[in-house]
Amino acid sequence: MAESVDDLLAPGNGWADRIRDRVTHLPPELTALVLHLGRAGTFWDWHYRTDAAWKRQTKALLKAAGARELVAEAIRTLAAGGSLHDCTDPSVTWQELWAKSDRTPTRDLANGFALAAGHLARGASATELESLVDDLVTVARKNAFVLDGYYKRDDDLSGAVFTALADLSAMEALWTLHREVQPGAHSHRHLAKMVKKTATRLGVPPHQLQERTVPTHWVGEDGTLRLGWIGRGAVWLNVPYEAVITVDDTGRVTVDWIDVDEGGTVTRTTSPFRSPTGFKTKYLPHNVDVTRRLARKIEETLGAERGRLRALLQENRLWPHAEWARYYRDHPLTGILARSLIWEYETDEGTWTAGLPHPAGCLTLDGRTLDIAATTHVRLWHPARATPAQTTTVRTFLTEHHIHQPYDQTAEAI
Repeated sequence: MAESVDDLLAPGNGWADRIRDRVTHLPPELTALVLHLGRAGTFWDWHYRTDAAWKRQTKALLKAAGARELVAEAIRTLAAGGSLHDCTDPSVTWQELWAKSDRTPTRDLANGFALAAGHLARGASATELESLVDDLVTVARKNAFVLDGYYKRDDDLSGAVFTALADLSAMEALWTLHREVQPGAHSHRHLAKMVKKTATRLGVPPHQLQERTVPTHWVGEDGTLRLGWIGRGAVWLNVPYEAVITVDDTGRVTVDWIDVDEGGTVTRTTSPFRSPTGFKTKYLPHNVDVTRRLARKIEETLGAERGRLRALLQENRLWPHAEWARYYRDHPLTGILARSLIWEYETDEGTWTAGLPHPAGCLTLDGRTLDIAATTHVRLWHPARATPAQTTTVRTFLTEHHIHQPYDQTAEAI
């Protein structure tokens, strides 16, 4: 156990250097808090379980004058620069960035501060709480391979942040991180647990939990995901060749295998995404299989979303447009399907206008582009609410615009 705060601050660690003046020479009660937070290493590991006695003592020590400000400032400095590990040297290999960090007193202190941040909601102003949550999200992004750059992966610290955000009931922040942090990160399982736990506590309906946790697999807005070596693809997954996974506007998934040792020769395959002849021999089976597995997962997600969107026809759900746009129209996978379906927008009270989703709002069946307000209600168009003439108009519109729907929305027997 560290007997002084200086024992917790590793020389040369960027975060330790940034907070050294702030956490040394403190009043006894704040020194006791810092030393206590540094003991997080006695329990905080890959199990992501907080010791109950440590948690009770943390809450008691946070009552000291200046304690809350101290924790908030420590998190703010942890969000700065290269976060905890300051891996900004381009000579650092990607394997080193991925390697699990050794346990040090400074890491333990960082985890302790992150866990303590979850207990700062009481008495905090809305502005203070928003700033704290923003800083915590930045720390998580830097330590869970969300951001490009030389940020060293730290599962323990990411997990501590997820716990803190759950304690703060920061549901929107947890939704955001669930969308950004990929399942390949060890801490993702804990993140998913914190999302479900917080959603249950806040009374989030099951259907909202489902639509907010659809994985993106880091597919971009253009429907593609590029994989490659350092600096040539997704930051969270590297392979010694290049590959581009593409989802077209019909929902078909393809993989372009790029042989970097043969002048960039490209071979395109579809499910089951077999690699070109000789690829596994040259680039090793485990490196090739990771791309195939990812393409299959994207296909599986699209298949599940087709079923979920079809089931929505029977639910008569309403969404505010801004919320619907985020989780349906603009989702990189759900959006591919949702943008080919006809939706209805309550343009005036009781007046519903049918059309296709459009970046500006809605493309109506008669070819007009409408700007849709954020609070406008949106629902899925259903043939049971339409006249035969209106259903015919929808069919004609879909045909003329060459829209490939995930299911026949105009069918009578849906």
